Amino acid sequence: MSNTATKTKAASTSGGGNIKSKSSSNNSNSNPKKNPKPKPKKQPPNTQKPTAPPKLAIDPPLECTKSDFEALLGDAANLSNIDEASTELLDCARYGEVDACRAILDVWSSCKKEEDNDNDNSNKEDNDTISIVNSKDASQSTSLHKSCANGHTSTVQLLLSRGAIHEANDSGNTPLHWAAGSGHAKCVKLLLDHYDALWFSSSSSSSSSGSSKKMMSGKEVEEEEGSGNKKQNNNNPSASRIDVLTKNNFGRSALTEGFASGDTKTVEHLLNHDSAEEEKLIGGLDKKEVGEEEAGEVATGNDSSSNKGAEKKNEKKNGIIHEFDFLRGNDDVESEDDERPSVLIRELPIAHADDPFGQAPIEDTTGLGIWCASLVMSRWLASPSMVQKMQNKSILELGAGCGIPALTAAVHGTPKSVIITDLNPDTMDNVRYNIDLNNKKWCGSDDDETTKATTTTASSIDWGDESTYPSNKKLDYVICSDCIYQKDIVPLLKKVVTGLLDPNHGSFLYVAPEGGRDGLPEFIAAMKSEGFDCVYEEVAPDVYRENPLKSGDEEDCFLHFHELASTVYVLYEFQRR
Repeated sequence: MSNTATKTKAASTSGGGNIKSKSSSNNSNSNPKKNPKPKPKKQPPNTQKPTAPPKLAIDPPLECTKSDFEALLGDAANLSNIDEASTELLDCARYGEVDACRAILDVWSSCKKEEDNDNDNSNKEDNDTISIVNSKDASQSTSLHKSCANGHTSTVQLLLSRGAIHEANDSGNTPLHWAAGSGHAKCVKLLLDHYDALWFSSSSSSSSSGSSKKMMSGKEVEEEEGSGNKKQNNNNPSASRIDVLTKNNFGRSALTEGFASGDTKTVEHLLNHDSAEEEKLIGGLDKKEVGEEEAGEVATGNDSSSNKGAEKKNEKKNGIIHEFDFLRGNDDVESEDDERPSVLIRELPIAHADDPFGQAPIEDTTGLGIWCASLVMSRWLASPSMVQKMQNKSILELGAGCGIPALTAAVHGTPKSVIITDLNPDTMDNVRYNIDLNNKKWCGSDDDETTKATTTTASSIDWGDESTYPSNKKLDYVICSDCIYQKDIVPLLKKVVTGLLDPNHGSFLYVAPEGGRDGLPEFIAAMKSEGFDCVYEEVAPDVYRENPLKSGDEEDCFLHFHELASTVYVLYEFQRR
């Protein structure tokens, strides 16, 4: 799916609230995505575990002066109620305002919450004292989620020290999912060490009372000595052992997200954790069966709690259908929202989520998800200038995954033909589903030949096997999004691009993050020096990184594509000489 710029990973680009630290950490690094790197080997048992036991997090030192902090305490005290303080804490955590967060926690941690009319007790402990550190937004994301997503290490440390609980939001993502997916290795290590230390401490204290604690599926299980009876301990979520294999609603674990980030240190921390046991990694990871008849409804941003609950259940089992408006926010396009074409894309849970890349290219299931570079490419292809250039042209997408860019070209323009390619059979089935989905949207009938997507077909291509290339076709455009992840793939991608393009005037369009890709500089250099001219190389406009969902739901965009706004992408066009 996705990441998912040196804006922070926020649903909006506004500031972090009224309380601002005079000196704050802003570690919002870009987030590599779709990085099908071979799974690193686990270290031998004698070197895998650190010799020192994990330690609980403690408050980080002040980053501002004492006088500035006194001013922050005053600002925090002036907040009108616990709800305003909770909202302020969420915003400040998102933007890494560690001392502002500290001030809010110092002032408001022991406050009582008045009874709400709707009896919402989501942030309420049994003793009626609010744990403000665990306050949640509308999507049930906490301050710990937001600081982890953006790599604000000091803020994460502070929140852990003040009792932050590690739990999932509405989409099943935990803070560890977001830290791992963004490649924030220090945050990942903090989370794993802190909650391990918390769990060990809890286990030690309980062992003296004649009971021992074990872990099953990431939950704390208490076994009474001599009886063999087990019961889950759900009363203390913070004492439950953290599990790197716990899956979100799309079938992705934190380990899967770590692999996708491409950050070696992040993957190392996750693989070295006790919960990444070999038997759990290799066995028991049954592929999810996804019924097309039961596919999730198109995301509409409906806030109805009953509808949301049904949608989330469908997402976990059957994936979700997103509706994208790739001209949304583009000032160069003068049209009403309902007049602009939209693209429907089904995103599925990644099969074999804890080993999504497999042992061979055909086993790679990462294309079942949406990766953010493909959203940027789609924005580019939907722009009026590109639509005009591709009129009556032949287009092929490599490593297409869900097929968003190619379908965008078909829906927004009038190309002669569009071919969407990948290799994994499940990914290709989903591509065909998405083609049919857009055919039905634009014509309303399978028999109507006037649809904008009727020129679109799906085809399996093995880059290393020329016999799988389309026969007797030299294409006007080949497009690809973020497919370079290691140096040895450079000659392979160069080969397939050269073999597919018209030698006289063919163009290759490529979108990738600005950095963090092993082999990307070598690929760009090879394309510029051997048979191609680089006719366009620009950083993607800011609007290409804005929310592309037709609903305009910022929370949904943040939940599904949280790395989009925080990553700098570069657009390339190479033409055959």
